[in-house]
Amino acid sequence: MLVARLTGAAIGSYVRIGRHLSGEIRRIDRGLAHIAPHGAIDGIGVGTDVCSDASAGRLALGTCALGRAIDARGNPLDGEARLCGRSIALDLVAPEQRAPITAPLWSGIRAIDALLTLGVGSRTGLFGPAGAGKSTLLEMLAAGAAPDAIVVALIGERGREAQSWIARRDCRTTVICATSDRPAAERVRAVRVALAHASALRSRGLDVLLLLDSLARTANSLRELAVATGESTGRGGYPPSVFAELARMVEVCGATPSGSITLVATVLEDGDERDPVSDAARSLLDGHLQLSAALVRAGRFPAVDVPASASRTMTSVAATGHLEAAAAVRRAVAELARCEDARSLGVAVEGAFVQAAIRCEPELETFLRQGASAADAAETLASLEALAAKLQQ
Repeated sequence: MLVARLTGAAIGSYVRIGRHLSGEIRRIDRGLAHIAPHGAIDGIGVGTDVCSDASAGRLALGTCALGRAIDARGNPLDGEARLCGRSIALDLVAPEQRAPITAPLWSGIRAIDALLTLGVGSRTGLFGPAGAGKSTLLEMLAAGAAPDAIVVALIGERGREAQSWIARRDCRTTVICATSDRPAAERVRAVRVALAHASALRSRGLDVLLLLDSLARTANSLRELAVATGESTGRGGYPPSVFAELARMVEVCGATPSGSITLVATVLEDGDERDPVSDAARSLLDGHLQLSAALVRAGRFPAVDVPASASRTMTSVAATGHLEAAAAVRRAVAELARCEDARSLGVAVEGAFVQAAIRCEPELETFLRQGASAADAAETLASLEALAAKLQQ
């Protein structure tokens, strides 16, 4: 955190530090502005010029950024020229008008499309421990879904994985990256850039899929900034402002009469059921896809724990027959999980539906497993209905 004496300083305003570095005022104390820099501070010292600069809070975004990869300051990461287009403010602004979520977003992932259908304009979290396949599932979503545009926000990501995303991007995809070695303020700014870019595309009538990896690292970046400005910590060591800022970010997404932003964000869980970031994310999002380390060890991918997952928008976007078939298959998966210990001990399990689920277990397992190729939505629904019919026999 840098400290400067600046006439007319206001919290949240942008400044220029020296010739090339920008920053944001996070605190004012005794006439001194505490500034979070958007980059490395090498070469900054006593006497470096600091001045207000509203242009530091704007970037050329929108259609000009499709097919490009940039960092939080708009610098190109793809070896091409700097973006040139309409300047967009990086403010977190929720849409004034919202539209109901009525259309499904087919992901190309059978377990999700059949049992946890996403809605266009919904906000969903991918929850799971390290190594459960969250990032791989995002890659499958980017390859299998068919929105008008995709925005990939890589926050605190490893450089190797960021480069992989940059290399795979297509003409409808924008990659915005702030790797783990970048300052906290730059990582937070990258989220704002991604949201501003997605909002600009939505305002043009496009349906945008925003993939955020990860919401947990975003929360950690916000915590670093809040603690650095002297804010007291609360539950789990997180200052209260962290959760308020996360809520503002999530509320930018959603459906409007002209377009939509569908958010899918990863949330790392470390096994602590009292993790405040996970609790806050579940309360803010429209659904959660729970990934299971046990399923990973069993060799299933995607490792979606169907009984522990939920989509609050599925009832609004799926047909009646789809919902009935999904309920039957979800019940079968839950029953198999419930009686797994008894079956492993050789204890007889009673009940007509449980017996039907046991008979269909190989088909259920095949249905829930998937390779790298995207699954056709019509074929997925046909397979789902066939499974449900077998369970009812």
